[in-house]
Amino acid sequence: METLDITPVIYSLGSEFTDNDIVDTNHVKNVVMDRVMKQSSTLEGQHLYSLTLSITPTRTDYHTFTMEKLQEVSRKLTNGMMSLGMVSNRKFWNDHFSSGVRTTSICDDGNNEYPTFSLNYLMCSVIDNLDVRVIKQLTLRIRMIDPRIKFSFQYLGPYSPKLFGTSINYRTDVQFNNPILQKLGEKTIEEIFHNQFQRPRFLGGLYKLNQSTI
Repeated sequence: METLDITPVIYSLGSEFTDNDIVDTNHVKNVVMDRVMKQSSTLEGQHLYSLTLSITPTRTDYHTFTMEKLQEVSRKLTNGMMSLGMVSNRKFWNDHFSSGVRTTSICDDGNNEYPTFSLNYLMCSVIDNLDVRVIKQLTLRIRMIDPRIKFSFQYLGPYSPKLFGTSINYRTDVQFNNPILQKLGEKTIEEIFHNQFQRPRFLGGLYKLNQSTI
């Protein structure tokens, strides 16, 4: 039986420090893989892709950044009615991806700058060359939502539980005593901290389990 990897961490919200708190670093992965393994038979023969959307607040726009706006980007991309060539984002997404999961990572570079907030999608598809076929459309659709977003879209290989598990990204690696972080406001700082305990968002076939697999 796999044991949970727990790591002592020191964190701070504002100026209050708590020492030696235990954070289960595998809990998000365990939740995702439990769902994936229940549906693994339907994923066999498909192909795995990663899509990462990232935004880093800057001196000129940090005052407008919120975690809710980040989640809104995801809703507009995967379920929005914004159209390109008469095809809505929702239809585009459903036509090309069968199922997947979205997690959030928040990391800084340790140089007292704003952290980078990333939406990380692991998506399955029956098509083996989406990274070539849809990159232009995907680029335009993301730019229509927010031109500041940086993104990467990669083909990871044929689906396997091992590949899926090793590709999940949900890191929260932020120096909470970074003075520039305070400019994001108390609410955002608390949301950054709680990202360690996030609930992954399942999409498509992983959203609603086949009753026979439960």
